[in-house]
Amino acid sequence: MNSVHITGQTRIVTILAHPSHHVKAPAIYNSLFSQLDMDMAYISHDVAPEVLRETLRSFVGWENLAGFNVTVPHKESVVPFLDVACPITTRAGAVNTVVRQENGTLFGYNTDGLGALGALGKVVGEHCLVIGAGGVARSIVDALLHKGAAQIWIIARSTSSRNKILDAFPSERVAAFEDRVLGDVNILIQATPVSDVIPFSLDLGRLRKTVRILETVMQPTALSSAARSCSLSLIPGHAMLYHQTRKNFKLFTGRDLPSELLNKTFESVGLWPL
Repeated sequence: MNSVHITGQTRIVTILAHPSHHVKAPAIYNSLFSQLDMDMAYISHDVAPEVLRETLRSFVGWENLAGFNVTVPHKESVVPFLDVACPITTRAGAVNTVVRQENGTLFGYNTDGLGALGALGKVVGEHCLVIGAGGVARSIVDALLHKGAAQIWIIARSTSSRNKILDAFPSERVAAFEDRVLGDVNILIQATPVSDVIPFSLDLGRLRKTVRILETVMQPTALSSAARSCSLSLIPGHAMLYHQTRKNFKLFTGRDLPSELLNKTFESVGLWPL
């Protein structure tokens, strides 16, 4: 990895994760900052849940902190510490991007739904199955609802988790998944961190051959391997990250990213083509 030169004037962006060794964001953002000759740096921050409160308190007085991303397991835990939250963050109860404003206040955004929509393309009129009930799942359900998905089915590890997301989105278009509707699914979204088993032993062979499957995690999963074996269309997690990066960069810097530069950067870190 190329070294990053940091001075007392360098604007810092970080990510709160636990663990943090797997995150790709530092390589992506530091490459972008370097190519754009910006005095900014992105560092990873491995924060255990028991020290999250103290970490966030320290951010208030960190004058050269531009902001931070939030990933597992902190997306929901950070929300109570925000001074301001965008409507999506409020509805989803989860945050993945926080901008530190000049007065030290923390403004939370959620770009998970935006990233998923960017990766999926058209969702109007589609029948969607969302696997999971955590912060990522809720953000994506919110986005699908607002972009006109015809039906959204939820499947989760427990009935209580599933019911929480159903209660959060009281719409006739959001319902608990039943096995009989599997053949009606046009879009399947895997929104859990589980990677070594196919969630809920879903029989992918019963899915339509035209189904689109979106992974929200970066690492290869049992689901993605099974999808390829069934010759189904798989959209990897870095496609979602691509669209999030464009939005998050704008939030952190106020600048738009040229597509050519973003494409080149993703290629340089092994995440291209999407």
